[in-house]
Amino acid sequence: MIGPRLKQLRREKRLSQEQLGMELNLSQATISSYETGDRIPDIGVINIICDYFNVSMDYLSGRCKTKQYPAQPLTEEETNHLYLYKKLSLLQREKVNAYMQGMLDTANIYGKTY
Repeated sequence: MIGPRLKQLRREKRLSQEQLGMELNLSQATISSYETGDRIPDIGVINIICDYFNVSMDYLSGRCKTKQYPAQPLTEEETNHLYLYKKLSLLQREKVNAYMQGMLDTANIYGKTY
C-alpha cells in the first residue's frame, strides 16, 4: 500500500518523480518502482519518506487515514513564541511568517536541515 500513498503525497506537493528523488537522494526509477509496487523501500527509506512528508508510517502503509502524528504538547520555548506571536499585529505576523519562510527556503537551497 506504500506505492499509492507515496504517489498521492508526491502529487499533493506537485513534485515529479525526479524532483522527489532529488529531495530524498534516490533515483527517479527507484521512486517509480516504489509507486508501482515493484519494489518496497527498506525501513530507513520509509523513515526518510515519512519525515519528508511529515506523515506516520501507519499512514504511508495505508494502516490509517490520518496523515499526522498525534499532537505533542508544546515545549516551554514554543509556548513562549506562540504567546509573543499572538501579541503581534497582522502586519508584524506577516513579516515574521515571511522571514521564517525565507530562512527555510535558504536552508533548502543549500541542503541544510534544521
